[in-house]
Amino acid sequence: MASYQTTGIVIGRTNFGEADRVIRLLTPDHGKLSAVAKGVRKIKSKSGGHLELFGEVKLVLATGRNLDVITSARLAWYPHSLALDYSRLGLAYAFASMMDRLAQEHHEQPELYRHLQEALRCIEEGATGPLIELWFKLRLLNVAGYRPELMQCVICGQASDNLVYQFDAARGGIVCPADAAATSRPIDTRTIKLWRLLSDHPYATIRQIQEAEGLATASLLLCDEFYEHHIGKAFHPGL
Repeated sequence: MASYQTTGIVIGRTNFGEADRVIRLLTPDHGKLSAVAKGVRKIKSKSGGHLELFGEVKLVLATGRNLDVITSARLAWYPHSLALDYSRLGLAYAFASMMDRLAQEHHEQPELYRHLQEALRCIEEGATGPLIELWFKLRLLNVAGYRPELMQCVICGQASDNLVYQFDAARGGIVCPADAAATSRPIDTRTIKLWRLLSDHPYATIRQIQEAEGLATASLLLCDEFYEHHIGKAFHPGL
């Protein structure tokens, strides 16, 4: 069988047979991969500790007829502190689940990989709460090509600092007063500016904004409404 090497973040696992496990991975060069780790559930397995959820793993895989087979796995990085904090663990599960749903199989997606990699490292360093959740979702929408329109009215194209915009998830972004509809929701200028920054900048930059956490808390549900309308269920920590 032909073999290849890659690096992947474990985003899901399913028991298979008596001792095997199907590992779902997000990789930069092959997109989402589902591969079999044979015998990994046996006590004496050498690979078991290298294929834990959220771990970043160096892999060698053999091409299989239906599923590829993991022949070698070496853990490169793991967020050990997550097990000590339920809220951060919940965030990691939610982020991995969103990637599992959105990433395409066998399709190069380095930006998605880097986004999840950055998010897990931020959580490991102590990030939690609505701000990092909102940042992750808006950056994910941006990378995946679903970025909401935040610069001008999505209907008429009018852009002005003097307008009081609303946000319309169904129509794809902010709308001016003349184009507001029953589906439109209030959104203030500070929140619009924060969302623009969240869509484009690393979390390390965003967390330095003094009022960011409060604005994120107040507007996270708007983001979830947009996400669910355009992509599907927006996973939440603890669910």
